[in-house]
Amino acid sequence: MIEDVSDRLFFTVITVTDELNAYKVFETLNARGVRLSATDLLKNYLFSVLDRGGETDHELRNLEDRWEDIVGRLQSENFPDFLRVHWNSRHSFARQADLFKTIRQKVADREAVFQLLRGMEQDLDTYLALSSPEASDWSQDDKQLAGVLRTFRVRQPFPLLLASRRLFDAADFTGLLRAVMVISLRYNVIGAYSTAEQERTYNAVAERIARGELTQLGSTLLAMRGIYVEDNAFRTAFAEKSIRTTDARNNRVVRFILCALERHLSGQDYSFTSDAFNIEHVLPQNAPDGWGGFSNDEADALLYRLGNMTLMETGNNRDAGNKEYAAKREAYRQSGFAITRRIADENAEWTPERIAARQAWMATQAAAIWRVAQLS
Repeated sequence: MIEDVSDRLFFTVITVTDELNAYKVFETLNARGVRLSATDLLKNYLFSVLDRGGETDHELRNLEDRWEDIVGRLQSENFPDFLRVHWNSRHSFARQADLFKTIRQKVADREAVFQLLRGMEQDLDTYLALSSPEASDWSQDDKQLAGVLRTFRVRQPFPLLLASRRLFDAADFTGLLRAVMVISLRYNVIGAYSTAEQERTYNAVAERIARGELTQLGSTLLAMRGIYVEDNAFRTAFAEKSIRTTDARNNRVVRFILCALERHLSGQDYSFTSDAFNIEHVLPQNAPDGWGGFSNDEADALLYRLGNMTLMETGNNRDAGNKEYAAKREAYRQSGFAITRRIADENAEWTPERIAARQAWMATQAAAIWRVAQLS
């Protein structure tokens, strides 16, 4: 048996140039061929730092218990994102692919290990509140603003918000959270610009807050001027914006926009998550060929323009269905939403020109609603 095993046994020698590469090899060749997660990789590295320092079993158990508490509250699949957000809220910008290497360079002794651990514990509640606002103990205003960011699926500001939560008072944090929501709507939702520059700007401002260079809301906002879309550009982008509401996230975004326009117009505040109303597409989503004189190409191009959408009570929206505009006008006139009654105020037919004109009007209102006074 020994001869048979030895004849079939192979050894592989892998020579690595430094400790970092050794950990990467360990990650790849883990037991049973299963890759170690970034979470496990960092944990092993931190333990190795303590082990090299000759730390006691007590400190190793302390690290183990605190680490497991953090990972348990996050769920392990969310840990890499949290770690990067935490790190970038205190240090120079690091991409996810470079994060382990960056941390290894900075965390090289016992004190650095426990400093990293304390920092993660300090930031954990803020990260969880941004990810799941309704479960947090934040104020109602902060919960609503964080909920809007989640609706937008915007995460680039998280390092900035972690940094400001640590150092700003409650009023300044709420002000910054609102400004970030406005910037996100202008830059990410309506403008749809590249997020690479935006992310680096947020991280640069977060790093300045962490260093104590920015301590108040006003100076922090001015540092973000480069990612604030100016009014003219915002109005132009808004006036041309189409958002396909068949996607659940997009549907919530449109509801949010329309509810804010309604509040601006009538003073009535509606929750965009309410089941009491729906989005009404004046030119219907399932319009028959030739509806209202629209060609098929026109219908495809204009269906999801913001100017073609409004709010309508759920039952009335269902009854309106695919009816022609003239048949729906009376329902619009009797609607509880001022933004919908406004559609019925004009006798003209529903045309591409009317959709464009209405959306231009909406763009003007939007620039007044979503603005940061210090940056406008």
